[in-house]
Amino acid sequence: MAQAAWPAWAVIFGGDDLKHFAVLNNWHKEQPRTRFEAALEKSGLPYRIYQTNAGEFPDPSDVMGVFVGASVAGAYDAEPWIAREHDVLKTLADAGVPMLGLCFGSQILASALVGCDQVFKRVTRETGFDEIQLSAEGRCDPLTKDLPPKLRTFMWHGDEVRADHPDIVILADGTDCANHIWRWKHGLVWGLQPHPEMDQDQICRFIEKNRDWFEREGKDADALLRSPEPNDQLHVVFDRFFELVRQQDSL
Repeated sequence: MAQAAWPAWAVIFGGDDLKHFAVLNNWHKEQPRTRFEAALEKSGLPYRIYQTNAGEFPDPSDVMGVFVGASVAGAYDAEPWIAREHDVLKTLADAGVPMLGLCFGSQILASALVGCDQVFKRVTRETGFDEIQLSAEGRCDPLTKDLPPKLRTFMWHGDEVRADHPDIVILADGTDCANHIWRWKHGLVWGLQPHPEMDQDQICRFIEKNRDWFEREGKDADALLRSPEPNDQLHVVFDRFFELVRQQDSL
């Protein structure tokens, strides 16, 4: 079994008998704190962290919303915890639970809900800052409406979700990736390929902590550290998602 990788901010609010927001933490080692954690704490939602690669998963009946985090794993990897996560996500989707996936989280949501063949390994890893653009659907989606039609954001992904499935609504694309933000056609499920959860300083800490990953992929970590950007145009999606979860839970 993989070693647990609880982040430093991981705490539990509320008892097990209460409905809560579930964070599926897929990292194999502790990562620096990000805007996501700050937004979750600010939301006031009771939440619990599940270390998925250590076999921890929520009971779907106890969950009001889900965030599926990033990972160095692939949605197609033949590991027991990844197979279990696919099954849990299908059950949560069937129950109508709102879900948001980030990077690997986006990929495994797509794999679970529309088919494993929708996730593929890219020829090259998309790394660094680049521009994405909202589609017509993205300009009116509850998570991305009223944002600038073109946004710069931080990328770090070697896998990608195909953009051609009829159950996937593309909300944003880019010059090197046809599916940066998507929504599932049949429920309140979204996927984010970029990394808006990190501000400029957090990106630098992330690169430093994971320098070995970047260098194994042939990326120049020092060059990335010399040219950080604010990365401040997309992170509002977290606040909007938490508010949507709150509204759904009150129905």
